[in-house]
Amino acid sequence: MSKQSVYRLPMESRDHECDIQGIVNNAHYQHYFEHARHRFLQEHEIEFDKLAKTGINLVVQKIEIEYFAPLKAYDVFDVTVKVNPLSRIRYQFEQEIIHRQTGKKISRALTNVIAANESFKPLKNSPLNYFLTNSDH
Repeated sequence: MSKQSVYRLPMESRDHECDIQGIVNNAHYQHYFEHARHRFLQEHEIEFDKLAKTGINLVVQKIEIEYFAPLKAYDVFDVTVKVNPLSRIRYQFEQEIIHRQTGKKISRALTNVIAANESFKPLKNSPLNYFLTNSDH
C-alpha cells in the first residue's frame, strides 16, 4: 500500500469460520474486506442503505484476493482500506489483512467498485467522486 492515509478496522476471527483444517475458510476473507470497506465509507459519510433508497447502488465489478498465511480461530487482525480512483466511474479499494500480534500480512484484496442506478447502469455522478478531490483517504 502507498504512503497515503490508510483506514484500519480491528477484527477477530471466530471459531465457526474455521474449516476442517482448523483455519478460517477462504470465503470469510471476502466478508472481512467488505465489512471494512463499508465502515470506511461510513467514516466518509457514504452510507449504502441511504444511497440504495435514492436509487444509487455501489456494486463490486471485480475482486481479486491473494492469501499469504492463514488465520485461525480468535486471531485478532486489522483490515486496512485505501481507495484509488481508476476513472470517474471506477474506484479500486486496496485492502490488506494484517495479523495484530505478528504484523504479518495475511491477505490482500483489490476490489473495483462502481456506482450504478436502479437499472445497474454506471453513474458518472458517483458518491465515490469524493475520492477524486480528497487525497487524504
